[in-house]
Amino acid sequence: SGINAEYGTSSAEDAQQLFEKKPELFDVYHRGFTNQVEKWEINPVDRIIELIKSKGDAVSIADFGCGDAKIAQSVTNPVYSFDLVKTNEHVIVANSKKVPLGNKSIDIAVFCLSLMGTDFREFIREARRVLKSKGTLVIAEVSSRIPNVNAFTAGVEELGFKLLSKEEPNTFFTEMVFKKVKPKENKGLFETLELKPCTYKKR
Repeated sequence: SGINAEYGTSSAEDAQQLFEKKPELFDVYHRGFTNQVEKWEINPVDRIIELIKSKGDAVSIADFGCGDAKIAQSVTNPVYSFDLVKTNEHVIVANSKKVPLGNKSIDIAVFCLSLMGTDFREFIREARRVLKSKGTLVIAEVSSRIPNVNAFTAGVEELGFKLLSKEEPNTFFTEMVFKKVKPKENKGLFETLELKPCTYKKR
């Protein structure tokens, strides 16, 4: 849809201003997004919820671009759910480039179909800031948005992560799990990370 295209090719600040002026647009965007994902046999957020449950209820989670904060509503863990619009009481309104959490304060950082906009690299950088040493980064993203999965994982690793697993549970999305480690030598792999704008097919 046009909203997806606009959201995908603008910065987080631009998107925030757009949604502040027209909150109903976020509603339309998120409803279309939810309808699309519901058609998938396997829902990435459900897989992430299972992963969190397997780690026990003491681990803390930062859910970047949380939408309706399904993770927070599905686990007993401390979950900090961030998005540009407050859709319910679980959501903290924040730009994913700068969230109100301290350095090395979180066990698991999640991006579930939420690396939107031109500045998505800054979101991953912010996730690394708030993650504890050896903390877990989970990225689930629409497969068609990732031009080269190996180049993408190599770029994230350069920032200071180690890839633990990479799966494609269905043809629609790719799920990557990383552990926070020391940064690698900067060869520009992270800075040139690419994601295509999001386009959901209407069915």
